[in-house]
Amino acid sequence: MKRIKYLIIYILSLFCFKKKSKVIFYHDIHSKKKHTNMSTHIDLFKDHVQMIRNSGYEIVSEITEEYGQIEICFDDGFLGLYENIELIKQYEIPIHLFIVNSFLNKKHYLNLKHLKELNNLELITISSHTFNHNTLTDLDEFSIKKELFESKSNLENLLGKSIDSICFPKGMFNNTVIDIAKKVGYSKQYSSLPGFYYDKFQNIVIKRSLVQSVNNSVFKGILKGADHVFFYWYKLKHFTL
Repeated sequence: MKRIKYLIIYILSLFCFKKKSKVIFYHDIHSKKKHTNMSTHIDLFKDHVQMIRNSGYEIVSEITEEYGQIEICFDDGFLGLYENIELIKQYEIPIHLFIVNSFLNKKHYLNLKHLKELNNLELITISSHTFNHNTLTDLDEFSIKKELFESKSNLENLLGKSIDSICFPKGMFNNTVIDIAKKVGYSKQYSSLPGFYYDKFQNIVIKRSLVQSVNNSVFKGILKGADHVFFYWYKLKHFTL
C-alpha cells in the first residue's frame, strides 16, 4: 500500500509546480540509537533540509507568506532531537516541537532539563500535543477540555511563555475538539491532513504532511503538494462528525 501511495505521489509530482507554503512533520531523528520506530535517520533528514533549500524554500519558525516557506514540526518530544541538537544549530533549522506533558522524564523522551534547554534556543518553538496523548475524539467534552487546558497551563508554567498552538494526538479530531481548543486559547490547531498552509480546514485547522520515512523523490513531490490527492482519505481516517 505504501509503495503504491509513493508511486502515485511521484507520478503526480511531475505535474505539480506549485510552491505554496507548507507544514511538514516528523517524530524524531537519530544517528545510531533510535528512541522510536518513527525516527528518521539524520542523513535522510539532512537530505530533506537540503532539498527544501535547493528548491528555493525558506525554512521558518512561523509561516507568514503564501509562497516559499516551509515549517518543520516534531511530535511527541522524543529524546533524539535533543541528542542531535548540534545538527539543528549547524544547519540553522527552525523546529516546532509539540510536547506531551506526561511523557516528560520517561525513557526515550525529553526530561524537564532538556525541555528548558530547548526552550532557550531561538530555533525551537514549543507547543502542546495534549497532556496525556489521549485520542481526543474518544473523550467527553469535560475530558477534552481537561487534556487541552492542563497541557497549556503546565507548559506555560514550566517555560514562562504563552502556548497558543496544539497538535491533535494521532491526528484525530472533530468539531467539538476544534471548538474546545479555540475556547481554551489555542489559536493554531495542527492536524495530519495534507495540504498547503493557507488552505486551512474549516478556516482554522492547519494541514501538515508526514514525511519522516519518504525518500528524496517522494519528498520532492510532497513539497509540491502531490500528496494532497490523499486529503479525503486522511479526512475519513482522522476527522469524525
